[in-house]
Formats: sequence, C-alpha cells, structure tokens
Amino acid sequence: MCTVHLIPSFPEALLIGCWSLQCWHRWNGRRGRLWSSWPQRVGPRSCPSSNISPLFLPWLLSLIPTPLLQIGEVGAGLQVAPNMMRILTRWGLRDTVIASSVSLINLDIRRWSSGALLGEAPVNKSFGEQYVIHRADLHRALYERAVGLPNVRVRVGATVVSAEFGEDGKGAGVVLEGGERVKADVVLAADGVKSRLRQQMLGLQVDTPTPTGDAAYRIILPRSAMVADPELRELIDTPRGTRWVGPGRHIMAYPIKAHQQYNIVLLHPDTSEGSEESWTAVGTKQELVDTFKGWDPVLQKIFGLIPDEKVLKWKLCTHEFLKTWTKGHVALLGDACHPMLFVAPFPDHILLRLTCSRPYVAQGAAQAVEDAATLAVLLSSISDKSSIPQALRLYQIARKTRAEMVQDSAMKNRETLHMPDGPAQIERDAKFAKIFGGGENPDKWGDPRHQEFMWGWDAEETARRMVRRGEGVRSML
Repeated sequence: MCTVHLIPSFPEALLIGCWSLQCWHRWNGRRGRLWSSWPQRVGPRSCPSSNISPLFLPWLLSLIPTPLLQIGEVGAGLQVAPNMMRILTRWGLRDTVIASSVSLINLDIRRWSSGALLGEAPVNKSFGEQYVIHRADLHRALYERAVGLPNVRVRVGATVVSAEFGEDGKGAGVVLEGGERVKADVVLAADGVKSRLRQQMLGLQVDTPTPTGDAAYRIILPRSAMVADPELRELIDTPRGTRWVGPGRHIMAYPIKAHQQYNIVLLHPDTSEGSEESWTAVGTKQELVDTFKGWDPVLQKIFGLIPDEKVLKWKLCTHEFLKTWTKGHVALLGDACHPMLFVAPFPDHILLRLTCSRPYVAQGAAQAVEDAATLAVLLSSISDKSSIPQALRLYQIARKTRAEMVQDSAMKNRETLHMPDGPAQIERDAKFAKIFGGGENPDKWGDPRHQEFMWGWDAEETARRMVRRGEGVRSML
C-alpha cells in the first residue's frame, strides 16, 4: 500500500504531494497498491499505468501546533523565481501559475524621500521568467494537483505532537494529539520556523527563532482603487517591481493577479513588545503612515488608499544553522530547517499557510520547492526501505550548504537596502546608477552574478548527478 498522507501547514506539504506523481513513474519493482482516500478512505486499488515499489507507503507531513479545520485562501504576493518555476513546470503547474501571475521585466530602485530613480535592473531572463503571484493562487494550484493524485490523503483537524524516528528497529511515524499513532516509512517535517519536530530531533529544551529587529506591513490594493490616478495606474499596469530604499527601511511592490491587484511589503524597525512567541502585533494605518513619514509622495498617495482598519505587522525572524536536518527516517524541510527571515501568521480557522516571499532575496518558497524536488529524486533512486536514512542524509548533503548560503545572503542584502544616508549610501547609489549598463548591483536580488547562483540552480539535476556519481544512494554514503 502506498499512501501519501498530507497534514499540511506550509506549502511543502502540497509540494510533497505533487512530486509523488513523479516518483511513481520512476520507481522500479512490482506494481504497488494505493489507497484512494480523498475525501475518505475507500479501499486499495492499483495505480494505473505505473510501476511502483511497495516500499513507499505513507509520507507524513507534520502539522503546526494549532489544529486547523479548513482550507482557505490567505496571504499576499509571492515571487516565483526561475529556480522555482523550473521545478513547478516539471510538476505540470506552469500554465496554471502563468494564468494568474505577472512576469516582471525589471526592478526600479528609487530613493526613499523623493522617489527619484536610482537604478533600473532588468530581469535576467537567461534563467527564465520572474513571475509574481498571489500566494493563494499558488497554494490552490498545488493543492488541486496534490489531491488529484489517487494515493494522496489530506487530513485536517489533526495536530502532530511528536515523531518516531524509526531507529533501533522501531517503526517510524508520528503521534497525534490524543495519542493516535500514524505509521510511515518516512516522515517529512514541514512545520515551519517554530517547528516542534525540529526541537524534538535536536533534543533542545528551548528552540526559539531569533528576531532580526525588523517587522513588515503587507498591503494589497485592488486595481479599482488605483486606476483613477495616472501615477498609480502606471504602477499597476506595468510589469515591473519597484523598490524604495531608505534608512532602516525599504519597500517592495509589484502587480499580481494579472494586474488586478498591487502587492506592497513595507520593512521597518520592529518596535512591538511581548513574548518571543508572539509573531504578530496589531497596528493602525496611522502607525504605518507615521513609520514612513517623509517618504515618496507617490507612496503617500498609496497610503491614502489603505482602509482605515487595523494593520497587522509581521515579525521577521531567523534561526541559527542546524547541526542536522535528518534523524533516522525523519527529515526537516522548508522553514523548519532553513527559515529565510519571515514568519507568516494567519487566522486559526485557516489550514494552508504558504511560506511568504522573503523581503530581502525572495527565496523562501523557492528553497522549499528545491527541498521537495531533491527529496523526490533521492527517494526515487532507492530500492528498499533500509536505504531511506541514507537517502535523507544525502538530501542534507545536497541541500544544506546551498540553503544556508541563501539564508546568509538575505541578511547581507538587508544591510545594503537599509543604509542610513551618508557616504556609504552615496557610494551605493552611484552603483545603482550603473546597473542598467551592466555594472554591479548592490541589491543582490538584481545582481547578475547573484542571479546565476540563485536562479541558475537546478535542484533536481544536482540530486541526479549525486546519484549518478555512484551506483545509488547507499554507495554515496
């Protein structure tokens, strides 16, 4: 029996369901038996036109600590970088993503106070298109792709409290709140920056992500609110991103939903009080306006369109590099092992929470996709259950260094974007002025050399090369 159990909290849960389809057609061995279990378990049946090894029964994804009861539409804008889109295309999601997204042509960098154009960075399309999408559209595409697979079971209203690592001859699985144990051959913990299973895996008494000192407002404006003003209409009509940079702050904005909405994220010093477990603070529109007082008059017009409601501020947090991502038959992925500075909270009645695009290098979701793609290749290359721990260790070898380099680049880019006015800022802005002609871009997001590292990477092919260099996963270790 091969059943993919999804207990989703972040996009990685859906990613695993999507790449499972690829695994079916790669595995060698006799035809397997699947559970067709959506919306309810109805019994085993064979997977048509596929050879599937019987070793892969359930994949189990861990749940966030709060039990959630339904799937809903949440969130704001997300950047689908070329390294991410390359994989989504192989999963059959390209057309769906393109239909509801915008392909950016360049990034305008503007001075905070006047809005003067400091530099214009064309998107380097030699690696592919740079799409921006509403995260709800992406998570809907992933969800529909996952539940369309005959052996995927999505379970809601459950809380994973611990994992069993499958060591010393004991079976792997997870324990749910209430004591139910769900068996598995492999457990993939995608339970976010406050991962409960990470804490258990590493044996930590305290495992608290570290605040960066920054927070973010997020705003989405409808097209109807902007088109009456020529300056604002140009912003939502043109397929470009705009970055305003200033002392201790920056703003990133771009159109989404085929130019029907305008997404804005505003980074600023975190002044919220409270415990480290409180990731959100409730502010007001006036607090946002005061935080960005004196910024570009175009921004002031945008602020005037924000409804007079309470505004949520998100804490930006990171986590120190981990000594390991795997233990036995359990592996961490996504924010659970390499958070890219952002925690995205949503109301408790919503189940699927999509990892936010990171405000410094926009690679949070892309790195989770790379994790899933790498796992797909490596788990597909083994022929028996005894090789699962080796496959997971090889996954760590393939992914850990790269993901940590991306984490590190995000923090370095923060320093560049938030420079105070002065000699260093003047030098930076002089470099911005030269980027259209091929000069170095201090903003790593738009720098061609950094784009080659970030966007040119093919996680699946990297994993295949690792396997090809030996005679399989076991030989690599």
